[in-house]
Formats: sequence, C-alpha cells, structure tokens
Amino acid sequence: MRNLLRVSLQVKILGLVIFLLLLVLSLVTFMVAYMESNEDVEKAENMALQTAKTVSYMPVVQETFIQNRDPQDINYVSEQIREEVGASTIKVVSRNGETMGISGAGSPVAPTDYYRAVVFGSNYILHTGEGNDEILKGISPILVDYGNYKKLEGAVITEFQMNDIHNEITADIKKIIAASSAVFVLGIAGSFFLARSIRKDTLGLEPYEISTLYQERDAVLQSVKEGIVAIDQKGIITMINVSAQELLDLPDHAEGQTVYEVIASTQFLEMVVSKETIVNKELQLKDKNLIVNTRPMRMKDNVIGTVISFRDKTEIKKMIDALSEVRQYTEDLRAQAHEFTSKLYVILGMIQLGKLQEAIKMIQEETQAQQQVTEMFFRNIRDEKVQAIILGKLAKASEKKINFKIEEGSSLEPLPDHIRLTPLIIILGNLINNAFDAVMDKEEKIVSFFVTDLGRDIVFEIADNGNGVEKGTEQQIFQKGFSLKGNNRGYGLAHVTEEVEVLQGNIEMDSYEHEGTIFTVILPKDKDKRFGRGR
Repeated sequence: MRNLLRVSLQVKILGLVIFLLLLVLSLVTFMVAYMESNEDVEKAENMALQTAKTVSYMPVVQETFIQNRDPQDINYVSEQIREEVGASTIKVVSRNGETMGISGAGSPVAPTDYYRAVVFGSNYILHTGEGNDEILKGISPILVDYGNYKKLEGAVITEFQMNDIHNEITADIKKIIAASSAVFVLGIAGSFFLARSIRKDTLGLEPYEISTLYQERDAVLQSVKEGIVAIDQKGIITMINVSAQELLDLPDHAEGQTVYEVIASTQFLEMVVSKETIVNKELQLKDKNLIVNTRPMRMKDNVIGTVISFRDKTEIKKMIDALSEVRQYTEDLRAQAHEFTSKLYVILGMIQLGKLQEAIKMIQEETQAQQQVTEMFFRNIRDEKVQAIILGKLAKASEKKINFKIEEGSSLEPLPDHIRLTPLIIILGNLINNAFDAVMDKEEKIVSFFVTDLGRDIVFEIADNGNGVEKGTEQQIFQKGFSLKGNNRGYGLAHVTEEVEVLQGNIEMDSYEHEGTIFTVILPKDKDKRFGRGR
C-alpha cells in the first residue's frame, strides 16, 4: 500500500487536476445546461403567449369577426408571423369552436384548450401531449370592440413543438460540452507542464526523495562534530547544527534569527558577509580558537547565502601546548644533564690525576654559583612557573656558552591564577630562544632577563646584544609564517602575540641595528579591571 502511494509528482498533479476538472466541469456543464434548458423553454412560452396576444389584437382578426370577412386574410397574416417566430401552428378559433384561420399543420383543437380564454378572458400557457408529441401552446382571448361594447368572440392559439425546442437545447448543450472539453484538455496540458516545471525545480527528485534527503542531511549535520551554519542573503540563519550551537554558545532558537543578533564577533561577521571563499582562517572567539571555512552559495551570478563551517582548535592547541611544554622541559633537562655531565667528567679527571685541591675548588665554585642563582630565585622571583622556565634556560645558555643573566632588581610574586604555565612557556620560551639565536654569531653572547610586578601590571623584558631586526620588517616579524631563518619557521612570535592578546596584554619591541633587541611583555594582574570590566 505504501509503494502504491509513492507515485511520481507528475502523476499526482495530473490525477488531481483531472479529478478537479472533471468534477468542476461536470457541475458547471450540468448547471449551465439546466439553466439553458429552462431559459429556452421559458423563452418559447413567452414567445407563444406574446404571439397569441399580438395576433388577437391585429385589425384583420378584429374585422373578420365584426364584418364576417374571408378568413384567408387571417391565414396570410398569421403565416407571416408564424414563420418569423418559428411557431409550428397559429390558429384562430371562434367562441363555438369554428376555425377562423390557421397557418401551419397543427393538432386538433379541443374546447378545453381555449375554454378559459373565451369564458374568463385569460392569457395562459398550456402543455399538451407527451414525449415527442408534446406541444407548447400560448392562448390569448380575442376581445372584439363593437363600439358600444366589447365581447369575447374567440381565441388565438400559438403552438410550438417541444421536440424542436428540445433539439435547440441539445445543440446548446453540445456547445457547452465542447467548450468544457477544450478547457479540460487545456487544463491537462497546463498541469503536465506545471509538473515538469516543478520537477525541474526539484532537480528531478520526487517529494518523498526530497523528504528522505532532508532527513539524511539533518542526521549527518547533527552528527558531525564540526560546526555548520547556513545563512541566506539577508543574514538570516536558515540552518545550524548542534556542534555550531555549542561552539558559538548560541541559544536553541537561533535558527530564523539574523546572524547579527546572536553573534557579536566583528571578525566572524566580516567572514559571513564576505562574498569570497575563506579557507582555514583562524578566529579567536571568546575563549575558543576556531578554524573557519566559508563558501558562498550562488545562483547564476547572485550570492543567495553562505555556508560557514568551523572546528574547535582549542583542544588541539592545548594538546600541542602540552607537548611543547614537555619538549621544553626535556630540552632544558637535557641541557642541564649535558652541562653537569661535562663538569662531572672534568672533576673525575682531576681526581684521577690527583689534583684533589683543584677538583674541590671547582666543586665549591659551582656550588656557590648555583646557590647564588637559587637564592636569588627564591628570594626575588617567587613564582614557581617562572623559576622552572628560567632555570631551564640558564642551563641551555650555559651549554651554548651564552651569558644569560638575571637583571638586578628583578622581583616577582606568585602570578595570578589566570596566567597559567602553558602561555608562560610560549611567551617566555619563544622570546628567550629567539634571543639565544640572535646572539649566536656574536663573539660575546649576552642575553638578559628582567621581571617586575610593581603596580597593576607584570612586566617581562628580554634583551640581547644581537644584530637587531632588519629595517622594514618590524611589523612583519609578528605575522604567522614570516621568518628570515628559512622555511617552516616564523610561528614563534605569532604564537607569542596570540597568547599575549588572550591575556589582554601588550608586547613591544625596540631594536637597534648591530646593538640588539629588547622585547617587553606587559600583562595585567587583573585583565577585567584593566579594560574597565571589573565588578
């Protein structure tokens, strides 16, 4: 039964149109034929009665009764009238039933036919006979004026054959049926072309196929983890999946609203209204890092909407940051292990050569140096995250023969909770590594680190005595992918800038040719109060 109902759209439209046309045209044809039939009979009755009245008042009829003239005059006049009105017979009878004049071949006249006319002076219609012998009679009295008085002398009987009237009605009904048939054919042709046009608009798919595709599309869109939003040319959201609602923190009723009402990100809205395809563009939205792709929907040369897809890079970024953190610790530990291994081998060699005093002196110097660094760290720089990063960099600097020093006056209390270890590794690690790279060609390699948390901000400053940044590239060095060190480089400073912006801080650079570069990072202790959004 279900398969029987699953017929093509064209068959459904044709079937419905044929049914409606047959129903409407049948009703209209019946009503028009019925009204036409009644109207034709009524016209014939009026014609018969009016003809009888006209003949009864004609002078030739009046004078025939007054002067007893020859009835042939009546026959001549009545014949002309009969032919003009299409009657079958016109009879003039006297009061006693004598035929005074007749035109055409008619049936015998019974006294009961004209009784009311000659007795009461009535004008009336009479139907006699049945079937094909049915006759319509219009009867009118003949009132003769004798001057001093008037007298009913007879009657005029005008007859119409009902068979002739029925033939005229049948001819009219045939015309109506022919017109209805033409309308029926045109309706079928129009419905056929309408069905083809609709099928073309639906890409040849039947309604049940469209319904199935819609359900499949909805199931697919709701199941994918990637967020997908579709908007029309007016910016109204026409489709949104669950992942998009979660990633953009949109309400359940977002579909049907304009994208400008539910999304506040200016950068995201610029991507939406763009008529160009956007591929893998990063977007920072609240605390999420998204990868956005857009594709305009076009009909001919007009943009009718846009499909936006995006995926959350935050989890991937956290994983990468965690791996970077582990790698950083690994490199720092390797550097420390390498440095202390080298020193242990030196001490071991001194002991084997019997130079115990020199070995003891070296151990004391190293111990004193480590104590000085440790004391300074624990006394002035009290944040454990920064301590771990700087201690690792000290070991790496020692391995690369770089004079990495902590500036006097550096001080730092434990950092606020919103400044986590991962962004610190990215910011300080990249800046210090860049400073190390910058001084590698120098005979005297000096990198300095300074930190202070006096006031409302935390200030980190990393300086080197390298060759400085080339002129004209001051702004480009912060762009992702730009590097003067070769391919697959140029991401460190871009990541530093991103993390600083997330923490609502600023990064500044002062570079002097052949003298060195200073990077200054300023992070607010309370980022909300810094921008006037504190409670």
